[in-house]
Amino acid sequence: MRGVAAMSMTVSIRPTVSVLVSSYNYAAFVVEAIESVLAQTENALEIIIVDDGSRDGSPELLRRHYGDHPKITLIEQANGGQLQAWITGFTRARGDIVALLDSDDRWNPDYLQRIVDVYAARPEVDFVYTNMQLFGDLDETMFKPGPDRDLGLSILLNAYYHRFQGAATSAVSLRSPLMARLLTLPPERAADWLSRPDDCIVYGADILGAHKVYLSDTLVGHREHGSNALKAFGPSPLRVYRHVVGSERMLEFYRQQAGITPRWLRMAKAEFRTKPAPTFWELRAYSWLLFQAPMPMAKRLEHWVGMVSHYLRSRRAR
Repeated sequence: MRGVAAMSMTVSIRPTVSVLVSSYNYAAFVVEAIESVLAQTENALEIIIVDDGSRDGSPELLRRHYGDHPKITLIEQANGGQLQAWITGFTRARGDIVALLDSDDRWNPDYLQRIVDVYAARPEVDFVYTNMQLFGDLDETMFKPGPDRDLGLSILLNAYYHRFQGAATSAVSLRSPLMARLLTLPPERAADWLSRPDDCIVYGADILGAHKVYLSDTLVGHREHGSNALKAFGPSPLRVYRHVVGSERMLEFYRQQAGITPRWLRMAKAEFRTKPAPTFWELRAYSWLLFQAPMPMAKRLEHWVGMVSHYLRSRRAR
């Protein structure tokens, strides 16, 4: 085992995984997605498929292929959007970990094994995401090559700076108690997220105090095609602005859930030190947060020196 999963040599009982698949009009792809789960070297506890009102025969196709499969549950609902599909499916989930999968994507055979390795070795980790290989209309990786990363905590970073620390849906997994907290968005807020609800999971997890780990290997295939929700989002200024408004409402909800106030900015140094190998960008961001904190300038400077020292020590250790 390498990278961040190797930081602890004590391996506990391996956590179980509920795979949550949201499906909408992807009959051409959904069987390939499910087969990639069944081909995993680490068995999932269950696969919960929520069909969100498909009109292309997807439910019939799924029943024909998997109607008798003991680990697969198919739930059909009226079209309510992907976030509502997750809310519906999660009510049936029994696993310690929830692994999300879009019905047009696929996992490498060792995906679940790799993420469960991290959760088993490091009980303090709440959220694991990986790099993705784009295929179909594009052939490239989602993120540039680099090391695995322990991102520590990022409560303040996302409560005030809004840094996306995650990946598209199919490369995201998290512990079930965290998922339960994230899915408490009220109906009027959930209605903002008919598509792209991974923003809620990624940003909300940070604000609620999730400890995140990133695995740099491309363990997930993300299909690029004309029907992608992200492509359909398009460059429309109206859609972009509505998304921004929905994002602000979502962030405000999670900030209120966490009880965050400007006084929390005094903890910028403490949060920065939860990151074993912070980047220079993170040093700049946390410096900005620190200098907004309601505390004497002398104390800010003292904390800033401590942050710089942590950054330099981590650089020397790499």
